Amino acid sequence: MTARRPLPTSLHGFAAGDESDLTVVAPWAGPVIDEATGLLKEPIRGKHLIATSVGWPKPGHEPAAIELNQAILAELYVRPGLLGVVLAISEESWNSTRSLSVWEDEEALLGFLTSTPHLAAARRVKELMYDWEGTNWEVDETSVLPTFDEARARLDAVRGPVSPYESLD
Repeated sequence: MTARRPLPTSLHGFAAGDESDLTVVAPWAGPVIDEATGLLKEPIRGKHLIATSVGWPKPGHEPAAIELNQAILAELYVRPGLLGVVLAISEESWNSTRSLSVWEDEEALLGFLTSTPHLAAARRVKELMYDWEGTNWEVDETSVLPTFDEARARLDAVRGPVSPYESLD
């Protein structure tokens, strides 16, 4: 068994984690996804939104987190405006949990973010997670699904650089 690195003390420290073991736990699903291939059925024409989030859960809160996540997923998979979603976990990166989703527009995403299950989980994020971050961006047209590498780069860009008073841990 390899020794675990110390727990980071900042968002930058968590975000710099090694996710080489990132494993998809819920493959791409949604109305634009071909279930047989996991790819787009056809290109998405016109503007749409890509959203991503990542969090680092605290141990010992699994029952509450599972209950909240089940409610969120039950809402997410039937949410009007969702085009596709994929979920992944990296045990090496302090159990980082990533989501990547495609939405018809900002209104559809905001509808999900303000849904009862999502708000219930958001109210408890500080209790259940060491840290969390998310972002979204608009795309004009695409023939390929976004990747977690792209999502990570987008989060890096909006997070900004490490301040001179903060370390990567």
